Amino acid sequence: MLNTQAIPNEKFLFNDISDDEQITFTGLEWKFFVAELKEMIAAGEFDIAKAIHSARFYAEMTRRTADIKSGKFKSFTDEEWEQLISKQNL
Repeated sequence: MLNTQAIPNEKFLFNDISDDEQITFTGLEWKFFVAELKEMIAAGEFDIAKAIHSARFYAEMTRRTADIKSGKFKSFTDEEWEQLISKQNL
C-alpha cells in the first residue's frame, strides 16, 4: 500500500472520472474505505464516490484526534475558548 496524499477534490467527487485517472489511498484511508463499502453493501447501497469521500474524511479525523491526544495541538472547551478570547480583547 502506498502512503500518499489524499487527492479528492470537487471535480473528482462530483464529475465524471476518466478511466485513466488513478485513485490512491493511504493505509488508514483504505481501512475506512473497505469498512464503508461493506456497510453500504449491507444496506443495499453502492456509491463509490461517497465511500471514497467518507473514508478520507474519517481518516483525517482519526489523524487529527491522534495529534490532539499526543499533545501536538491543544483542545479547548467552549468556556475555555471564550475566556481565551476575552483575555486577548478580540
